[in-house]
Amino acid sequence: MRQLNYMKAQDTKSLVLVCSGNANFYVLLAHILASEGFQTMLVSEEEVVEQAALRPVAAIVLDSARDSELTLRTCAALKASDVTSHIPTIAIVSSGDERYYLALLKAGIDENFVRPVSPARLLAYLGSLQHNGENDKQPTDPTRKEAAAIFGALTIEPGRRLVRYGDEEVQFGPIEFNLLRCLLEAPGRVRSRLELIEAAWPSNRYVQPRTVDVHVARLRRELERLTGHPLIRTIRATGYAIDIDEGAD
Repeated sequence: MRQLNYMKAQDTKSLVLVCSGNANFYVLLAHILASEGFQTMLVSEEEVVEQAALRPVAAIVLDSARDSELTLRTCAALKASDVTSHIPTIAIVSSGDERYYLALLKAGIDENFVRPVSPARLLAYLGSLQHNGENDKQPTDPTRKEAAAIFGALTIEPGRRLVRYGDEEVQFGPIEFNLLRCLLEAPGRVRSRLELIEAAWPSNRYVQPRTVDVHVARLRRELERLTGHPLIRTIRATGYAIDIDEGAD
């Protein structure tokens, strides 16, 4: 398995780590991703966090066919690390294991695909990450990317998906950051789940309302942990709104 481990990327921003115990699946997936310019590296659950911390990574694919519980633990480990939590992470869920869908979302997964996976859908999702430059670890270049924006006591850097509050900061995953940007476009205004789906997910993805709720809950927890205040309000049967305070403590 380790002999298949490495296809060295000329542009490491296009590197996708694939965590799978199925060598045939990896070879097929690597071929599909190579057709769109992605490079791949096969890693085990035990080494994925370490490997993801060593180099710029466009995304991580976790194959749950062998052990769904192990996939859950691996996802939780990735999202618990400050170094890897921002990397978009995708789970390939076996048909019949859909019960793990919400569990994976709660563990921090950014996207789920159920087998048989449509290559076009997977490539579209990865392409949307590349297009938006969502895994650029380098400081924002104001001549090429959006400048930082200030909302009350919050400062956001779109290029790095970074949010600052006073001396504290947190880097969000792509979906949570897009949700935050949508809410911040009009603080206090109620955003429906449909508006949030259109803002945070690729247009060719079907997203259930419950999935939106899970991601908003994750965003709410991180913002409250950062600021000490509950910024996001739930408006029953309607959607969500964000309230911005005026100053850090």
